[in-house]
Amino acid sequence: MRSKDFDETEVLRKAITIFWKNGYNATSLHDLIDGLGIARSSIYHAFGDKHNLYIKALEQYQQDGTCRMLTILDTAATVKEGVKMLLDAVVANAVAKGKPKGCFKVNAEVEVAAHDKPTNKLVCEDNRIIEDAVCAFIKKGQQKGEVDAAKDARALARFLCTTVTGMQVYAKVTGDKQFFEDIVATALSVFDK
Repeated sequence: MRSKDFDETEVLRKAITIFWKNGYNATSLHDLIDGLGIARSSIYHAFGDKHNLYIKALEQYQQDGTCRMLTILDTAATVKEGVKMLLDAVVANAVAKGKPKGCFKVNAEVEVAAHDKPTNKLVCEDNRIIEDAVCAFIKKGQQKGEVDAAKDARALARFLCTTVTGMQVYAKVTGDKQFFEDIVATALSVFDK
C-alpha cells in the first residue's frame, strides 16, 4: 500500500476552512480538490468520501477548540476570569477579518446534525465534554467562594455554553464589537456573587 504524500492534519485543517466557508451541502468535490491541493483519488483513498472527510474535519476542529477551551479553564485564576477569557476569545473570532464567520461546529449543528446521525453524535458528545468541564470549573469556583453556592452549577454551565453558541451564530451576520461586548458584560454579571 502506498503511503500518503500529504500531511493529514494539514489537509483536515484546510477542509475545515472550506466546509466552514461554504457549508457542507454547498461544498463540491471540486471545491475540495482545489482547496486541499490533493487529487480526487487521494481524497477517496485517505477519507473514503466527502461525508467522512467532513466528519474527520469536524473531529479535528472540535479537538482543537475543546483543547483551547480547557486550557483557558485550567489557567484562569478565578471563575469570572475564565468566563471572561472564554467570551473574549469568541468576540475576537467574531470581529476578526479574513476568516470564516461564526463557528464550524455550530454550523454543523445547524446545517447537518439534525438529519445526520454521525454529525449529531459527534457534536453532542463534544457539547457534553464542554458542558461537564465548565460545570466542574464553576463548582470549583463555588468551593472557593467565588460563585454563589446556591446557584446551580449545571444551569450556569448550560447558560454559558448557550451564550457562546448564540454569539457564534450572531457572528455570521455582524462583526459589531460593541454588540458582543454587551453580551459579555451581561453574561459576566450572572457570575457575580
